[in-house]
Amino acid sequence: MNSTALLYVLGVVICWGLYSVFLHMGSIGMNVEGAKPDLTTNRMKAFLLVGIAYFLVAVVGPLLILKLRDSGAATHWSFPSTGWKMSLMAGLLGAFGAFFLLMALSSDGGDMSVRKVLIAMVPTLVFAGAPLVNALVSVTKEGLWAKTPPQFFIGLLLAAVGAGLVMFYKPSSGPAAKKPESPAAVSAPGDVPAKASSAALSPALPRKVGPGYVDVTTRRYHVS
Repeated sequence: MNSTALLYVLGVVICWGLYSVFLHMGSIGMNVEGAKPDLTTNRMKAFLLVGIAYFLVAVVGPLLILKLRDSGAATHWSFPSTGWKMSLMAGLLGAFGAFFLLMALSSDGGDMSVRKVLIAMVPTLVFAGAPLVNALVSVTKEGLWAKTPPQFFIGLLLAAVGAGLVMFYKPSSGPAAKKPESPAAVSAPGDVPAKASSAALSPALPRKVGPGYVDVTTRRYHVS
């Protein structure tokens, strides 16, 4: 892969990596102050703005470029059947993907602790799973199974394992777990400190003593 392709790949990584974050922020930011939050309405308003952005970038932009490059040839504005069908399908897949991503990011039910986890976990799963689908479909479509080294499939397996680890070890935004109290801090029965000697807590062994009296305040037997 040449350096130009790598630069474009870097651009995709940055844009798509930030896309989920801003999409989530846009959906949450649609809450009107003083009004009861409507999750579905907020999602649709955010998705509408995404569509407008797509229109500006993917409709207005290409039309301007095609107009500037118009050579006057009869085929310049021609759209062959296969080309427009596959391109339209790609656009539909992209739009539905954006919609599903938005729904996943905002499927917290109003729970802030869940919301914080989703923004970290959902895009990771999406961008780990999407390359797996792309690789398997592309290798099958192009008939490259016999020409693909095993290391390629090992890489796909590692990506799947990574997605599983993300699911299993997802971050937690709940309160930190309290450390268990040490035995020394736990009070013994009768409000007697646990650090008191075991001899003071254990019952006295019977022994022979002379005549005397018992001091009930100290639980001691005094020999006369």
